[in-house]
Amino acid sequence: MLRIRLDSYSRLPLYLTQILAGMAWVTLGPILNPVLDDLNIDLARGGVLSLAFFFGTVAGLASFNAFFARVPVKYCLFGVGLLQAAGLVISGLASRDLWSFLIPYFFVGFCTVLLGTIPGIWLSAHIKQGSAKALTIMMMWSVSAMILTPLVLGALISTGVSWRVLLCGEGALALLITAVVAHLPLADIRGRENLRLRHLKSVVRFSPALFAAIVGASFLYLGAEMTLGVWMPKFLVDTFGATDSWAGLTVTLYFVGQNTGRALIMPLIARVPTWALLMGTSGFMAVLAALISLAPNQTAALLLVFGAGIGSSAAFSFIGSYSSRFPHWHAGVVFSGFQLVGGIGAMLFPYLTGPIASAWGFRAAIAVAALPAIMVAGMALVFRKASGGKARAE
Repeated sequence: MLRIRLDSYSRLPLYLTQILAGMAWVTLGPILNPVLDDLNIDLARGGVLSLAFFFGTVAGLASFNAFFARVPVKYCLFGVGLLQAAGLVISGLASRDLWSFLIPYFFVGFCTVLLGTIPGIWLSAHIKQGSAKALTIMMMWSVSAMILTPLVLGALISTGVSWRVLLCGEGALALLITAVVAHLPLADIRGRENLRLRHLKSVVRFSPALFAAIVGASFLYLGAEMTLGVWMPKFLVDTFGATDSWAGLTVTLYFVGQNTGRALIMPLIARVPTWALLMGTSGFMAVLAALISLAPNQTAALLLVFGAGIGSSAAFSFIGSYSSRFPHWHAGVVFSGFQLVGGIGAMLFPYLTGPIASAWGFRAAIAVAALPAIMVAGMALVFRKASGGKARAE
């Protein structure tokens, strides 16, 4: 009989919460069109929905670092899992207009980012060697959920299932996984403190250029990724007249491309410098994003979305892995900053996509996603210079 040994340093609870984070992270894209129609929200205001979600991510990270250091990470994961379940169910049952949807969905974003980020903070604090590989493996769990969620949601919507029922179903799944996590052992992060200005100054003093590169690249990369993740289904519907099931498939293909890219790039991590891999993958993502905006038909757009997923497969892990070069629990602070500023980018860029699409068309709006991606590729040279003189902290 196969026996699985679980001790306090097992990563299984972290992988399970990645499933919840990945699920909620991509839900808005597939349900966006029916939500806008049902709640009578026009296209120009459509970006406000993603704005509320990603504003919640910023608030969640700020709260976690400022107030919850004394709470063990396992209890934090349990609490935000319960709150995410409640936010999803209330969003589905109580929404009657724009504002009644935004408020509970803000809390979904608040919890989703912590379910995804606390595991990264844990890895940054406990794993100082091989952090890029560890983060990449962990992200494969999240991305697996990102692959399945839009595929399932699109298929169910096409058969007439209400988006309200789908959100309630996700809430039930969040509750189930949270209950499982509550019964699994998970080591805490020793010495963690509520973040204060003196801590931030200490982090920045260790390597100002590297810290700036991490948060800057995060802002740009997550802005580009979430523009595609949130708006690609609506792009297919409005540009090519796609059905909801085909629209949902775009997000699935995007994240299938991400996991495919991770599988291809995994053998290179130990052989090729991280900055070089970041440059190549981000540059490829930028090219594919630009080509999506020029796609002549739905089939070409779907193939290009898959390619864009390959290009964006590992940038998140590569950027975040540089946080492990900071000493002690400050590595987790840097990873939180990486996620926090990334959340601002994920909030800003998708929000701007709605007005741009309304004013100049969807093709122009999707093309904008290429700009931050190509800037991340250029910033790889900053990572090369900023990290070259810093030894890894033990």
